[in-house]
Amino acid sequence: MPRRAARGPPKQKTTILFKAGNLPSNPDELFRRVFWKSDFLAAEAHNFWREVKRAEPAGLPIQAWKDWISKRGMSVGQFYNMIHGLVGAGFVEKRDSRWHLSGGFLRELEQMLTVYSTESGLRYQLA
Repeated sequence: MPRRAARGPPKQKTTILFKAGNLPSNPDELFRRVFWKSDFLAAEAHNFWREVKRAEPAGLPIQAWKDWISKRGMSVGQFYNMIHGLVGAGFVEKRDSRWHLSGGFLRELEQMLTVYSTESGLRYQLA
């Protein structure tokens, strides 16, 4: 019987819309850039992110999903898609069976700025 190739843990990734000339001016717009297919998931993801933020530094137990979907009227699939987007965008991460805020999104943006400024010769300066 042939063996299957061993795979490592899956890399979480998601698509974030970057629209030239249309800068997000508030957190709701930022979450809509990640959850561009569903305004409902964008709003729920922002609410979940706020809940994780309130739970810091201890973090939000991963079992909280059961309460979350029953209170919010979400399906398990919608919750899974929301978490996948939040983790893939680098907004939250799972550590020690708890959800925590993540700096992954900021690191990704910083790296993009560094690569683009090096390639283009343009300097970037954070406002």
